[in-house]
This record gives sequence, structure tokens and C-alpha cells, in this order.
Amino acid sequence: MRPYLIAVDLDGTLLNTQKRISPRTKLALQSMMQLGHDVVIATGRPKRTSLSYFNELGLQTPLVNLNGAYVHDPHGGQASFHLPISYQSVKEVLELCYDFGIENILAEVGEQFYLHKQGKMNLALDVEGRDAAAIGDLRNVLDQAVTSLTIHPRLAGVNRFLHDLQENFGKELTVRDWGDPQRTIEVLNKNASKARGIEFVAHRLGYEQDQIIAFGDEMNDLDMLLFAGTSVAMGNAREAVKNIADFVTDSCDQDGIAKFLEQYTLEGRTMVFNQ
Repeated sequence: MRPYLIAVDLDGTLLNTQKRISPRTKLALQSMMQLGHDVVIATGRPKRTSLSYFNELGLQTPLVNLNGAYVHDPHGGQASFHLPISYQSVKEVLELCYDFGIENILAEVGEQFYLHKQGKMNLALDVEGRDAAAIGDLRNVLDQAVTSLTIHPRLAGVNRFLHDLQENFGKELTVRDWGDPQRTIEVLNKNASKARGIEFVAHRLGYEQDQIIAFGDEMNDLDMLLFAGTSVAMGNAREAVKNIADFVTDSCDQDGIAKFLEQYTLEGRTMVFNQ
């Protein structure tokens, strides 16, 4: 059987709604590794909130963080892949943010982070109880390119603010609205994506594109699913994700990853895709 690189998103894919890896999914992925395949995590999360899952699975592959803007070996020894936002663009985005008015801004710089003020961010970003490199007006604090910006704008006029960000920076930056109750806006280098991150990992490990199986559920997984030789949408995925996937499996709460791998790989020790 040919070896495969299995790329998995975290939230809504590898993780169930309790933010855990189910025993069945963990067993399926570890069984795949024992058969000679590789598993790689590709997530919008930073290292600090994804490393525990990496360690739980016992992975040795690079970790794709911040939607592909930062790829690295958590244990050291492998070169990283980094696509930051230029310092000039950072300054311009921050000016727009502070002119509009924000609740908070989180700037990721590799494995460090900077905050406008101490306070709770999105759970997947987890800054509470952790040490920021600096806290304060980021126009004065930052003096370098950053990996990503996560913005909590004031809710009043947020749609206009989002429009202005996309209008002014959409050609050079990815501006994505997470749309959770807090209205979280993510800003990345336009060239950063999970697809680019997975491509980097595949090249390092010697996999061809048709040897990549990708699992995802959200809009930030689309590019990775389109890039992979075999794409699998979770049962809980957005319709747009299901529509472009080769397969749709069960939801993250129903062991969707495990069921797919058991059906197509583990039981028959064979892979039959794209039929």
C-alpha cells in the first residue's frame, strides 16, 4: 500500500465539540501511522493551543499553525516555513483599527504574541494566564512583521470596518471574519494558506500531491481540500466545503475521521479513492 500524508484540521474535524480527540479517532490515526503513513495537523490555532493534541497523537511531522502562515517542528530540528505580514502593512492595518476603535488586538509573531490589552480572546487562541511578549498600543509595541493579526472590533459599525479592511488590504492580505458572537477578524499574508503549509510538509516528507488525504469542515479548509489528492468533508462541515470535497464522512462527534479511515484503509488495507 502506498504511504499517505493525512492532513487534519482541529476544531470541528479532529476535535469533537468537547474539544477532545475521541478514542476511536485516536486509534484510527495511530493505526495509520503504524502502517507507515504520516499524520499532520493543519489548524488556524497557534502552537500554544495545538501542541497538546500534537503530543497526544505522538506526531513527528511538522505542525501547520495559523492557517499555514507558520509551519515548524515543535521538537526542533526541521526548518520552518513562515509567511508573515509585512511591517508596513501591519502599521497601516493598525492605524485603521485604532481609528475605528477596537476591543482588543492579538498579534502573533512566530511563537510569541502581543496584545493591545490583557483579556479573554477566542478559546482557540487562549492568552489568559500566558505571558505576552508585550501589552499596549500595538502601534508603539510592534516594530516587525507579524505572522497574523486577530482583531476584536467594537460591535457598532463592525460590518463597515470589515468592508474597509477588505477594500484597503484585500489585494495583499487575507481578511477573514470568523463571525462568532465576539466577531473576530483574522488578517494574514495573502500567500499564507493551509494548502501552502501542507505543500511544504509534503515536500519535506517526500509525498506527491495525490498521496495527500485532507479532512476539514470550515471555509479556511477549502484551499487545503482543493489541493489534496483526496478531500474529505466532515458531516458537520459547511455546505460549501461539502460541495467541493471528494467524500463526506460523519460529523466530528460521530468519529467521522475514524469511520472514513476504517472503511477505506484499515479494514481492507487498501485505498480506493475518487470513484
